[in-house]
Amino acid sequence: MSSTSIAAQRRMHRATVLTTVVAIAPVALAIVAMTSQSWREGLGFSAGILLTFLVLLEFEPMRHPRSTALALGFSFLVWAICAVLALNPVAFFGAAMLSGVLIPQLLRRPLSWIIGLGVLIAAIGALYFLNEPVTWVNVVRYVLIPGGLSVFVAAVILMMQSYWRILRDLERAQEAEAELGIMRERMRFASDLHDIQGHTLHVVNLKIALAEELVTRDPERAVTELREVYTQVEETIRETKNLAYARRRLNLRAELENARNLFEAAGVSVRITRHGEVTDGHSELLGQVLRETTTNILRHADSGHVTITISETGIEIINDGADPGPLPALNGLETLRARVANEGGALTVAQAEGEFSTSVHFPTMTASPEESSLS
Repeated sequence: MSSTSIAAQRRMHRATVLTTVVAIAPVALAIVAMTSQSWREGLGFSAGILLTFLVLLEFEPMRHPRSTALALGFSFLVWAICAVLALNPVAFFGAAMLSGVLIPQLLRRPLSWIIGLGVLIAAIGALYFLNEPVTWVNVVRYVLIPGGLSVFVAAVILMMQSYWRILRDLERAQEAEAELGIMRERMRFASDLHDIQGHTLHVVNLKIALAEELVTRDPERAVTELREVYTQVEETIRETKNLAYARRRLNLRAELENARNLFEAAGVSVRITRHGEVTDGHSELLGQVLRETTTNILRHADSGHVTITISETGIEIINDGADPGPLPALNGLETLRARVANEGGALTVAQAEGEFSTSVHFPTMTASPEESSLS
């Protein structure tokens, strides 16, 4: 499991406990106030309840099974002792909270186990009547309220755990979509490379075979064929280098649509704003910058929002989720920076307050009438 997934699970666990606190703590504290015989007793039990919540914020049962078993047994023992000695009936709360956290994680058919938990808490509370008379008030205090509130606590936690599982599945789906987007880019590169070299290798194979046949009976033609092989190989090397350094012709509009699809598939919201149209002469280069930046964001940032702005003078891409610290090494953009400079423009990157920006500016860019009419 990746560190990102573990961190997400911890955040969702804390969110579950905090939501449970909001739903249950007021009820529990009200019961403490009604059942406590002195302010010291009420203060002590209130502090114990709040401490239980704080412990559960960082508690991870699956990673500490032995400690979990001991804590669970201790919490039920405390409730049993308090029931037998006729102490405060709120002592069941620790057992209810811990069981409520464990049931959705460890057991199947959690609803049945939650009902069983309520019955068990109520049965332990009935130990009160070993030494005390059976009255309606005591039945409510030691049996009905503990059993009912235990079911309520566990049910709230179960609902939150179900909600967490849905969010976890969505997060995993977004991660898978992001990886799929990167794989699509790799497949597109592999397809382009195959188109370039596959054809060349096939032609070279045929011409060398032909030259081998002609070398004895028509040497001049054999030399011509070999020269054509040399020319073909030189052209393939040039095209492969252009592909490797993102210098093949691209279409900015197609790259904008491709970037939108990749970001949305990865769960990143995208806003594309146009303040003008760029010339055909710079459209290809800006498409290469956009493609490289899109790949960098998907690979290296934990972004939730990306803004792409197109103007008559260039393009700007801003994403959140940038890691703090110095600017990372971005070899692809460094290569493109030199190409942009050769065209009279400037490629700049900046990082501040969790945002990363990549921008290209051409001071003399103007929109062509044909490009404007197409928009």
